[in-house]
Amino acid sequence: MSNFKHDILCEAGAEPIEAIVIGEMGWESYNEEGKPDWSNVMGKAISWDEAAPLLDYEYDTGFGAPECQAITAWTRSCVLFVSQYDGATTVCSVPRNPTDHTPSMPGG
Repeated sequence: MSNFKHDILCEAGAEPIEAIVIGEMGWESYNEEGKPDWSNVMGKAISWDEAAPLLDYEYDTGFGAPECQAITAWTRSCVLFVSQYDGATTVCSVPRNPTDHTPSMPGG
């Protein structure tokens, strides 16, 4: 088990999250029981301060359907998103603008 808010912050590193959009939960709203109601913010660009309490929950990053929302989040230099590799869920990022870097495969 992992904490979704923590995983997002770890991927952002030292950069503050400027905005985030919360999407649907996993595949076909998998395992929403006991989680907050996101309907009033879903699909809208909101601040990290508003989103953080809604994303502060434990989820299974192991194999199977993702147990977290799809997200798009922005820092000064990167865009964060949820990815799956061979059924395992992780928060990933890519540069926000064209820049020299070494791309990698999630889970690779």
